[in-house]
Amino acid sequence: MSTDTQLTTAVRDALMRFTPTRVWEHKIQVDARGGTVVLAGVTRSRAIKETAENLARGVKGVSQVENRIVSDSDVEVAVAQALAADPRTRAGFPGILVGVVFGVVYLKGQVAAAEIKRAATEIAGKITGVQSVSNELIAPAKM
Repeated sequence: MSTDTQLTTAVRDALMRFTPTRVWEHKIQVDARGGTVVLAGVTRSRAIKETAENLARGVKGVSQVENRIVSDSDVEVAVAQALAADPRTRAGFPGILVGVVFGVVYLKGQVAAAEIKRAATEIAGKITGVQSVSNELIAPAKM
């Protein structure tokens, strides 16, 4: 077994031993190369993302950790900022509510036009970490 494989296994074991990260272990990918560990995947919170990084840093033989984990809370903030910044959806704030669960973005609330609803789906779908978009925005029907 190579040193990289042993290090990957050791980091995975550390994640499994700690209950808060154990439930996320299947969502977190671990790869080790020459003492550098790369963590990727998704978690519900920044706290779990940071905890996974701290656990990896504590494993003997780890010299550096690249944390590429995306948390739902990071995605939620990024989607809200993108919607607020885009001229097509800016007017929808504060009426557009954004929630994220396991990478699925939920858009709720009322908007003034169907075009805003369509633009919101497009904008949210381009954000890193978004698995899919469930657009439940309500727009007035065209007459």
